Amino acid sequence: MTDAPGTEPIRLDRDQATSLARLLREVEQFMDECDETVEEALAAHFGLAPASEAFSAALCFHADTIETALSIESATSRTPT
Repeated sequence: MTDAPGTEPIRLDRDQATSLARLLREVEQFMDECDETVEEALAAHFGLAPASEAFSAALCFHADTIETALSIESATSRTPT
């Protein structure tokens, strides 16, 4: 059995972290724009309603966190300042 992951930081190169933040933003945008069919499929699969809004909020939070750590200004952030 392996131990549960701790809170030790992991190392990502700056370009990898930037790419990850960009990917999170793109998936967030997809979730914001998905139609009823996608929303229903996500809700059925994950048991969340509205699933796309819940995932979009989580993606936004994590993208904001990465961008803040990298000191990147994002024009697409919806997190209030």
